[in-house]
Amino acid sequence: MNIEVLRYLEHDGREHVEELVAPTKYDSDATFAVIKILIANDGNEDALSDKQKFHLKTFVEPLIYGVRCSGIYGEDTCTGDGFVDDESLLMSYQEDDFKCQLCRYDAENRH
Repeated sequence: MNIEVLRYLEHDGREHVEELVAPTKYDSDATFAVIKILIANDGNEDALSDKQKFHLKTFVEPLIYGVRCSGIYGEDTCTGDGFVDDESLLMSYQEDDFKCQLCRYDAENRH
C-alpha cells in the first residue's frame, strides 16, 4: 500500500476522496479516518474494523490500485498496461496527470 499517496490524499488530495464518496450516502470523514488509521499502521489492514474495511475497499482502494492511465492522447493510447504504476501514482496526483511510466516517457520524448 502506497503510504505516500495516502498522505497526499489525506491532505492535499482530499477532493479525490470526496469526489468518490459524494454520490453515496456515506460520510467522507469516515473514509479520511480510515486513511489516517492506515497511515498510522503502515498500511496494515488488520488494524481496521469490518466497517472501516468497507471504506477501504469502496473508497480508498480505487484511488490507490488500478488507477487508469490517461495515455498519451487519451485512455486508449496507453503504451503500458492501461494503469498508473505505483511509482508514478503520487506524481500523477500531484500533477493531476494520470500517466504510467511508459506514457510519461513517451509524452516527454515525442517530437
